[in-house]
Amino acid sequence: MLSLLAMLWLASTPVESPTPPAPRPPPPQCLSSQGRTVCGYQCKSTGTSAACARTPYGVCQVLAGSVHCWDPPRVVIHHPASSGAKPECKESRGQVACGYNCRIFNGEVACNRTPYGVCTTHFSRLVCWDPPESVIHQYGAETPAPRCLNASEAVGCGYDCKATRAEVQCASTPDGVCRLDKERFTCFDPPSLLHCDHSAPPPAN
Repeated sequence: MLSLLAMLWLASTPVESPTPPAPRPPPPQCLSSQGRTVCGYQCKSTGTSAACARTPYGVCQVLAGSVHCWDPPRVVIHHPASSGAKPECKESRGQVACGYNCRIFNGEVACNRTPYGVCTTHFSRLVCWDPPESVIHQYGAETPAPRCLNASEAVGCGYDCKATRAEVQCASTPDGVCRLDKERFTCFDPPSLLHCDHSAPPPAN
């Protein structure tokens, strides 16, 4: 009788399907040009030179007659944006910049190092700012968007920005705070108490 009950219990117990292994990134490739061979990812050649990204999350583009390759920082690889933003390279007047949210303004080109940054213009220049890595480790894809604030003579980017006519100051983290009392700034950012464990490989690109 007991053996029959045990068999019925085993038959009613749901069987957990094994967790599928994480997809592996594509294998690196090699490319030869003018007797020189390079290996990596996203390899490109101009016919006279070649270059590759170091990780499968990088980008390579041929701009201004040269191959330009760029890899995102490790914190972005482990905490990709939910928007699926990919790095890129842009060129303006022979100047090349690579990263995220690339902007061209008045002949200048600039990019963010992470998809969580912001770029703005101030008079005739581009200004780009990225949250500290500790913020991205803490919030991941939910990292709050920073903003930039212009004063007549300055620009600042970050969180809880405050400005006078000649100066801008911002907190560096979403939990930070800035106060402006009688033309005097006081900004404070609490330390990050998070320990981010990246013992597992990041998701495949």
